[in-house]
Amino acid sequence: MRDDSRAGLSAGKAHLITLGAFLCFGLMSPLCKWAMESGQVSGVAMAGFRLCGASLLFWLISPLVARQRVARGDWWPLIIMSLCGMGINQFCYVLGVQYTSPTNACVITTSTPVFTFVLSAFFLRAAVTLRRVAGLAIAATGALVLILGSQIEGGRSGSPLGDAICLFSQLSVSFYFVFFSGVIRKYHPVVLMRWLFLISALLTSPLWMGEMLALPWSQLRTPEIAGTAYVVFFGSFISYLLMIVGQRHLEAPTVTAYNYIQPVIAAAVGIWLGVDALTWQKIAAVICIAAGVRFISRRPSSAE
Repeated sequence: MRDDSRAGLSAGKAHLITLGAFLCFGLMSPLCKWAMESGQVSGVAMAGFRLCGASLLFWLISPLVARQRVARGDWWPLIIMSLCGMGINQFCYVLGVQYTSPTNACVITTSTPVFTFVLSAFFLRAAVTLRRVAGLAIAATGALVLILGSQIEGGRSGSPLGDAICLFSQLSVSFYFVFFSGVIRKYHPVVLMRWLFLISALLTSPLWMGEMLALPWSQLRTPEIAGTAYVVFFGSFISYLLMIVGQRHLEAPTVTAYNYIQPVIAAAVGIWLGVDALTWQKIAAVICIAAGVRFISRRPSSAE
């Protein structure tokens, strides 16, 4: 099925689709921050909207895309995957955006390959080379520059607490990629998404249910409504659909490269909306993390 899908779409269209996915991701953090600026919609409530809304949309399209049963032995892995890849990851990311700046949140998302490498090296004995260790050190320096810069600058430039929560969200999703690659490859991506979003929404419901029920619905204005709608439809549903297509037609390093447009988009839109500020620390962090990920992600040569 993978080979057929590769043949059915030109490289140019695949690149445009992947670009579209990361445009959606990049716009999500500033629009999410915009929706939460008034304090009417909390990060917890926004996470609930995201998980429930995406779950509903994936269940609606799933019968049109793929019909596949989940094997009995895969239910427990799916539950753990839903917590790591969706529940904790998306919950912490949105909560982190509430406290930090959109650009900081997007910069931190680019660190996922770094966490994936560390977990693979520690648990799966992945090859540890001098180049990869250097990449890890460079990326870690970028993260420290970002967090310490947030503490110094304050205000709209970021927040150490928010940055730390976003970092934890990326650590969580790294567990998803490292330990469950077999289950990920076993099922159609849409089937996987519908179950992961549904299970994570149910498991985290005690956290967001009260916040959503307490919302002053009649007092919500355009920023809250439009921002939340974007996070659910484009930031979660459409972005994941486009990402699925992109990953099925392009090599992983190519898809990863598009990840670095997120901070640029987040900074531009965040500054325009008045919810972000551009600092030299953010620029330095992007350069360091991008360089570190490049070192880590490159396939080792025979000499290494």
